[in-house]
Amino acid sequence: MSTPNLHRPQIQHRPGYRLLVTIPVVFGCAMVAGCAAPKKTFSVERPVRHTVSTPHFVIQSNFRIPDDAPLVRELDQLRQQITETLDLPGQRDPVVVYLFSDEESYRQYMHATWPNLPPRRAYFVGTSRELSIYSFHSERVREDLRHEFTHGLLHASLNSVPLWLDEGLAEYFEVGGPNAGTPHKIHVQYLQSARAEGWNPSLYQLEQLSDFRKMTQRDYAESWGWVHFMLHDTDTTRGTLIDYVAELESKSVAAALMPRLEKSNPAYYNGMISHVTNMAQGIALASHRH
Repeated sequence: MSTPNLHRPQIQHRPGYRLLVTIPVVFGCAMVAGCAAPKKTFSVERPVRHTVSTPHFVIQSNFRIPDDAPLVRELDQLRQQITETLDLPGQRDPVVVYLFSDEESYRQYMHATWPNLPPRRAYFVGTSRELSIYSFHSERVREDLRHEFTHGLLHASLNSVPLWLDEGLAEYFEVGGPNAGTPHKIHVQYLQSARAEGWNPSLYQLEQLSDFRKMTQRDYAESWGWVHFMLHDTDTTRGTLIDYVAELESKSVAAALMPRLEKSNPAYYNGMISHVTNMAQGIALASHRH
């Protein structure tokens, strides 16, 4: 059996955070690193009693969710937002959301299926059979699903997604709002604190990451920072990222983005730092007004 590619680490800074898991399926058996195959008999089954179907995603739950529920509308709006922002091609597959009514049932199911994975509020699990999201109804379910649904849509539309970009975009779109790009206050504050301690951003180092175990909270914040910078700094930086994403539709191995960004914007390094600093100042001004 091939070893799975796990794309989301335990983040100690944010307990209960989400996990992205991409699992190749071999001979019909999904494997998680160091685990036996998922068990076929569960004390708690996947929630499939109720179904909400749309052309692009399906929500399976063990409690009724109206077709026009805010959660359904938000996921559909998010799909449009992601697709339009990144100019994504059409989805190859729908994204399936399994939503448990309570945390205990969700945890029992996930532990029985993938016992070696750490407990988290939500997971994205991609296999050759299905692009799935697992979570449960909670006060933070919409935030969790926004993050995981971004992973799902990217993998439903593109052939490959570099780890740093996958996470950077998920962090970018998890922030709700009528328009994409609302500053992620936690990441802004984290990056500003890191800069004060002498840290310098490095897109080159991020692009070397292929193992979630080597990603730190700073890596997640920086991944978000580069994505936000490129999408909002200038039309040139935005175009560089959009063109790069377009190539990922057909490429199985992504080329490095940094040389392209450096060519299109030689001042990209200072530009990214200034971009985050300006966001921090904007957040500080807004808080003083309130």
